This record gives sequence, structure tokens and C-alpha cells, in this order.
Amino acid sequence: MSTMQRKQHFSLDLLGSPQIHRRLTAVLLTILLGTVLFLIFVPWQQSVVGSGRVTSFTPQSRPQTVESAISGRIMRWYVREGDRVSKGDTIVVLADINVNFMDSEMIERMRLLRNRTFAAQEQSIASALQRRKQSEQRYEAARARYDNTKVESETARIRSNRADTLFRQDLIARRELESAQLALQKAVADSASAMAGLLAARQDIEMFSAEEERIINQAYSTMHEMDIRVANAEGRKGAGVVIAPIDGTIVRVERYGEGMMVKEGTPLALIVPAGDDRAVELYVGSMDAALVEPGRLVSLQFSGFPAFQFSGWRNIQVGVFHGRVKVVDATDDGTGRFRILVVPAEGKQFAQWPSNRYLRQGTDASGWVLLDEVSIGYELWRQLMGFPPQYPVAETKSSKAKSAAGAKEEK
Repeated sequence: MSTMQRKQHFSLDLLGSPQIHRRLTAVLLTILLGTVLFLIFVPWQQSVVGSGRVTSFTPQSRPQTVESAISGRIMRWYVREGDRVSKGDTIVVLADINVNFMDSEMIERMRLLRNRTFAAQEQSIASALQRRKQSEQRYEAARARYDNTKVESETARIRSNRADTLFRQDLIARRELESAQLALQKAVADSASAMAGLLAARQDIEMFSAEEERIINQAYSTMHEMDIRVANAEGRKGAGVVIAPIDGTIVRVERYGEGMMVKEGTPLALIVPAGDDRAVELYVGSMDAALVEPGRLVSLQFSGFPAFQFSGWRNIQVGVFHGRVKVVDATDDGTGRFRILVVPAEGKQFAQWPSNRYLRQGTDASGWVLLDEVSIGYELWRQLMGFPPQYPVAETKSSKAKSAAGAKEEK
């Protein structure tokens, strides 16, 4: 090969692409194509992130503060922190300092006063009843007297008419006629007097009946008032004994020693109920609150429990527990966040939550409310643009008809 040919061959080698460049280009194109396919076809589980703490779903299972119902002096404590108590157990005894309830024999004296008041009121009722019965008896007597005068008046009228007839026939003297007329006038006057007495007796019945009703109502009101006063006094005395309202554990006792004074409504102790009714309250932002609805699956991570997960890939997770959304608050907490309550998810495929010994109320928790599956490319674009995971759109009649038709076709 001549020198000229060698120079031409060397020039052609310089113009061509090296082997390593071609390999690098192929690798880059493969990576680019793989990335595009990855972004398009690999699914990603959208989620709404929230944080909160462990609580209970039912109010009676949440920690309850035992408060003083009266103002008094602490006489004796019956519990210490960590003690388990049953409903009705005595926690502390207070001595009432109200001047109206300081008498040690107040209950007995009020009961005696109530019994005497009842006896007096019963006597008043019996007297009113007796007066009404006497007025009824007087009415019956007045009615009988009136009936008798009516008969006498009719008889005197008949005799007067007969005497008038006989006088016209000159069979009797004028004196007998005048006597018959006088007897008729007296009978009519007696009948009018008897009628007035009957009306007066009827008015007496109405008056004494009204008086009886008034006395009975007043007596019952007085007796009920005494019952209320005695019940209030007994309740006031019983309020000095503070008892446990539920079964649970004493977790905090306030620093009030024996002999110290406490006011009405002062917290004395905190009881955590016994039971396994737990839930998680999470707080989510206002932009995502409209997307959360009851029944959604939630991935939970509790403070103190090691966990690892990808929120977008449910299968890649360790130490994560699951729940379902039970309640979504209709209003925010005042800071633009909305609270959701999550209860344990039911099913064999979901791990049970830790026991109360390890997962206690108040433990911090993080949660991911799982939404729909989309491609990773769409999720990256949504995150860059700052859009919400979904847009809640009301279902129209046409869409409802299409979904119903689709369901029929699937059947």
C-alpha cells in the first residue's frame, strides 16, 4: 500500500464513529425508552397524607377526667397512679364546706320535717274533703226540703181552689176561704225560701270543691318540694364521695393532699378506660379533604413501630398497619385542616393493630389515605403542577345511565 492510500484510509477512520460511541448511544436510547415506558405503564397508588394521634372511636372509651362536684376539703385518697379501678370504686372523699350542708344530722332532720309536712298536708286534704262532703249533705237536705215545699204548695193551691168554688156556692164561710188563701201564700213563700236554700247549698258545693282542689294541689306541691329538698340534700352528701365512672386505670392524680381545699369542677384524677376500642384521628389539608370519603383504605405508621413503605406501591411495605376511614368532619379545626377518624380494617389480609400495652392512646401516627391508581408519569406531572390527586365531579344523569348500562352488560 502506497503512502497516499494509507493517508486516505486514515482520513476515513477519522471521519467514522468509534465503536464505543455507538454503544453509548444505544444504551442511552434504551434507558430513555425504558424510562418513557416506565413512566407510562408502571402504576402508582395516589394517596392523601395526614398526621395525628391514636384515640378511641366511642366517647366512653376515651380518657375521662374525674372532677369535684362540690367545693370541699379532701379527707382521704383511696387510689394511686397506676391503680386499676372498677366502676363505682371510691377515688377520694371530700368534706362539704357549704354552710347549708355542714350539719351532720341534716339528712335526718330534713326527713323528719318532710314526714311532718306530709302529715299536715294530709290533714288539710282530709279537712277539705270533709267540708265538701258536708256541703253535699246540706245540699241533699235543702233539696228534700224544697221537694216537700213543692208538695205543700200544690196541696195548698188545690185547697184554695176548692174553697173558692165552695164559697161561690155559699157552702162555706169567707173565713175558711181566706184561711185557704193564706195557707197557699205561706206554701209559696216556703217554696221560694227552700229554692234559695237549695241554690245556696249548690254554690257551697262548688266553692268547697274548688277549695278542696286548691288545697290538694298546694299539698302535693309542698310534698314534692320537700321530696326535692331531701333528695338534693342526700345527693349533696353523696357528692362528697367521688367514685370512678368507668372501668379503667388511674394514670394521673392531681397534687392535692389530704386537708387541702378544692373548688367545684376541679380536676382530681384522669382515668383511661379498659378496652380495645381504638381509632386514629388524622388531619389533612383543605385541598385533599374533599377527596377523602368513608370506606377508603388507609396505611398507618405508628410512632415507636419501625416501618418502611412506598406510599405508591402497597406491596412494598414492612411494619405498616391498615385501617378504613369512618368519619370525615364537616368543618375544619380552625386552622384549615380537616379531621378524619380511622378504625382498624377488617379482614385476614390486614395485620391486627398492636395491643393496648404497646399502642396507647395519644401515640403519634401518620397515615396515607389510598386513592386511585395512575401512571407514575401522571403523578410526577401532578406533583410538579401542584394539582390535587383527583377532582371531585358530581355524577350526572347520563353518566349514571352509562354506568348502569355497563353493569348490566357485565352481568
